[in-house]
Amino acid sequence: MKTVIVYATKNGATEKAAKILGEKLGGADLKNIACDTVDLAPYDRVLVGSNIRMGTVDRKIRAFLLSQIGTLLEKELGLFLCCCFPKQEQAYFTSNVPSQLLEHAKAAAALGGELDRAKLKGADKLVAKMVLKADHEQGILRTFALESDRIDAFVEKLTKM
Repeated sequence: MKTVIVYATKNGATEKAAKILGEKLGGADLKNIACDTVDLAPYDRVLVGSNIRMGTVDRKIRAFLLSQIGTLLEKELGLFLCCCFPKQEQAYFTSNVPSQLLEHAKAAAALGGELDRAKLKGADKLVAKMVLKADHEQGILRTFALESDRIDAFVEKLTKM
């Protein structure tokens, strides 16, 4: 099955997840929506991934999903998000992905996310600082990373007959 992974990444976590997924699926073409043209015709399976920022997927991914809805409904589809709060995946998916695509997807999951404070700028840096400070004051030690168990479960759903 020929697979393409179309993704958007802000600080690199979604690109990292796309590469991991491609390896676990035995190979896939990777297309960064910000700089690659995407032709879905040669592919049987399409995975679409995005970072989440302030509860919203990347605007180019949103536009891609809307413009390619008919084609995506004809392909095996997987949707993934990279975010620091993967337990909110249902809310993220329902507010960002057209319902017919969400219903059609063979797999949809939030795979975790990475927070590299050195890569953050502006408001993102300020919000991260506030969240981490509030956690620290409550005695919470929070780490952010891609979650291998979520990645494996996502791949299993895609490859299950």
